[in-house]
Amino acid sequence: MSIKWWTDQIKKDFDESHLPAIQEYLRIPSISATGEGIQETAEFTAKAISQLGVENVQITPTKGWPVVYGELITNSQKPTVLFYSMYDVQPVEAEKWIVPPFEGAIVEDFEGMGRALVARGVINTKGPTMAFFQAIRTLIDAKKELPVNFIFVIEGEEELGSVHIPDFVNQYSQELKKTDVVYFPSFNETLNGRIEISLGCRGIIYFKLWMQGGDWGGPCSRNIHSSLSSFIDSPTWNLVDLISNMRAPNGKILIPGIYDKVIPPSEDDEELIKDLIKKLDFPEIKETLDVKTFYTDENGKELSKEQFIRKLFTPCLTIDGIISGYTEEAGSKTVLPYRCFANMDIRLVPNMEVDDIRMKITEFIRKNAPNVKFDMEEGYRWAKTSISHPYVNEHVELLKSTGKDVLIWPMSTGSAPFYIFQEKFNLPILIGGLGHGARAHSPNEYAFLQSKTGAGSILDFEISVAKLLSRIGEIGKIN
Repeated sequence: MSIKWWTDQIKKDFDESHLPAIQEYLRIPSISATGEGIQETAEFTAKAISQLGVENVQITPTKGWPVVYGELITNSQKPTVLFYSMYDVQPVEAEKWIVPPFEGAIVEDFEGMGRALVARGVINTKGPTMAFFQAIRTLIDAKKELPVNFIFVIEGEEELGSVHIPDFVNQYSQELKKTDVVYFPSFNETLNGRIEISLGCRGIIYFKLWMQGGDWGGPCSRNIHSSLSSFIDSPTWNLVDLISNMRAPNGKILIPGIYDKVIPPSEDDEELIKDLIKKLDFPEIKETLDVKTFYTDENGKELSKEQFIRKLFTPCLTIDGIISGYTEEAGSKTVLPYRCFANMDIRLVPNMEVDDIRMKITEFIRKNAPNVKFDMEEGYRWAKTSISHPYVNEHVELLKSTGKDVLIWPMSTGSAPFYIFQEKFNLPILIGGLGHGARAHSPNEYAFLQSKTGAGSILDFEISVAKLLSRIGEIGKIN
């Protein structure tokens, strides 16, 4: 099987069979926060990999949502790729979408940028997951030999912090230790067609805060008239005060000890930072993210490119949501709320440890707001892989061979539980390929089918997958 045959066949099959398969997958809601469509999507995912000839397909129960597992081992002498991905998505704000979020709709000229598939999960991460399956299916349907073996691990709780993936990995450690490299599917081109590759990701801890009136003060079980705040304390103000004391206006975290184990970038990282400073395009980043300005430094100036990049190596604390009292836009309702709730997360960088950070946040809350109730999720740590690993280096070289600019980030801004595969099996991590999509976790999440901006499409992603898998097969097993 030549790589030219494979990529030519992907091009022939894409509109007729690959794109409809991706749309069908996106039409199934799979919101892990509520459970909507989770079981149906797990079953659909299992069926999809079964059609690739995958054996031992299992929808494995966990204490949360199930993990879809399967094996496609055709030649034990070839490298085995651990395909890790997710079938769950974030909740939607349906009223803010230009098309229904679970319709898998094609918008012919999306915001003047080109033809796009607009749907929840199209970039994060059901779109690239199903596109990956379709690239492989082109070989399977033609009865061609696969360049590598696969073990599939596709979870339904990534958006909840992958709480139960460690238990699953421990349960399947004998099978997973046979793998040689982890691959995570994603569209890695920027809006203007530059390719971004990351060599690691930050860890994360979620936590929830509740404040309610009681013996300490505040209304106990119902909202009361706001005029009474002259005499009665506010659960909402107490929680807001606690949160505001956790962080300075410039984003620096004020919880004691948070930075104790944070280490500076390595020598290899410093070389990547130098290259990124030359190539980083602030206007493009701002356009993609829908922001006008970044943080300012202690002198009131917007972050420089170098300061921006180095922020990847410092933890950040985020209020994901806060609810209290009357929140409708229409009219007003003057109340003193009896309770307040907040969701928060903190991103971890090298060498921060989950248990240490959970303890420090816990101590801060107990000291500064003893009446606040809180729930600390387990969380997971950061992960890093080396650019010198043969598989990683080949991935970078393949992307450079497209003639497009390639930006290599030492860390990504986001989080994924890659650490578990590194800690237990010492595996390198490969992330994504060509293609552009954006607005993960936001309304009108999209991925290009054909762009006017110079960015690649879902078809380009499939072609890059074929080339990468072929090269891994040619390199062979490393150990």
